[in-house]
Amino acid sequence: MRTFKHFQYWLALISLVVVFGCPQKKDKAPAEEKPATSGKTATAEKPASQELLPGSWEADVRDNLLKMIAKHGKDNVKYDAANPPVVVFDFDNTCIRGDIGRAFFDHMVSQRKIKFNDLIFDALPADKREAIRKVWDQISKLPADKQADSVQLQEFRKLMHQAYWSLCNQPDPTKCFPWQVRFYAGYTPDQLVRLAAEVMESELKRKLGSEQIKAGPDDKAPAITSTGIRIYKEITDLMVLLRKKGIKVWVVTAGPQWVVTGAARRFAVAEGQVIGMRTKLDKGLLTTEMEPPPTFKEGKVEAIKKFIKVKPILVLGDSWTDAEMMEYAENAILLDRGYADLKKKALDSGWWIQPPFNVQ
Repeated sequence: MRTFKHFQYWLALISLVVVFGCPQKKDKAPAEEKPATSGKTATAEKPASQELLPGSWEADVRDNLLKMIAKHGKDNVKYDAANPPVVVFDFDNTCIRGDIGRAFFDHMVSQRKIKFNDLIFDALPADKREAIRKVWDQISKLPADKQADSVQLQEFRKLMHQAYWSLCNQPDPTKCFPWQVRFYAGYTPDQLVRLAAEVMESELKRKLGSEQIKAGPDDKAPAITSTGIRIYKEITDLMVLLRKKGIKVWVVTAGPQWVVTGAARRFAVAEGQVIGMRTKLDKGLLTTEMEPPPTFKEGKVEAIKKFIKVKPILVLGDSWTDAEMMEYAENAILLDRGYADLKKKALDSGWWIQPPFNVQ
């Protein structure tokens, strides 16, 4: 009987526990309800930052960019639409893989589109001038339908590229960057813009690589030029996002202004917001007289002050010719092309460093 009563007692106690539940710790938060997904697991979804800026951005660079855009863009209560912030891009090997100025130069040479006169010949390096003029005269005497495939044209291309590199390999950049644009005298800016847009489309279809330019099949010392251009989609996406957020996009390049303007039609850049090497106009035509400032090194900063008139919140560049304007900006991104001394400069200066983007 006593055993039965004990049994009844324990049965009643167990029933109370079942009905009222075990005591909970007061500091334990209730389990959160997981949001429903549209057939995808949470780990398969891209973070919001990658949706805004897709591609192969370094994680810290992407985060810094988005913080900067949030701070200065039109979603911020302090945004002033009358004085929008500015971001400045270099162009060659920053917006694209390749060099549109060099590709355009080769196009103008190989298609015999340079309008040679004494002023343009005088723009050639003194030690190359006589040989180039001589072979150009030989080409001019050939029938029009024989010029394109002539040995003389290949020799002319070789000599012109050698002249280009003889200047650009010198320590003094003032001898290189302003030089090329002087060969486009006699054209209107609009004509160069259209031509450059065509060259850009052609180069996008060419294989990335290099070409040997030989004066003949037995030439043992050819000139070499690069081939092909590719657009960095990460840069186009960034430009679109910046403009969407009310931030102005400018390009400041050491390349010819009207050439880069034509190539930049592929980007979210207004034609009036490209600054580069340019010559003065005479009756609407380009001349061989340079218009200052020359847009390389400290000249890029001078160009920003003269034409943009706003200190950039960000500058993107890839070479030492961009270093001064990167220092001038509030923030800077170095597109790292493997220059150890420049990367050290970037680290010392607190610039954000982005490895090369993938292209095919």
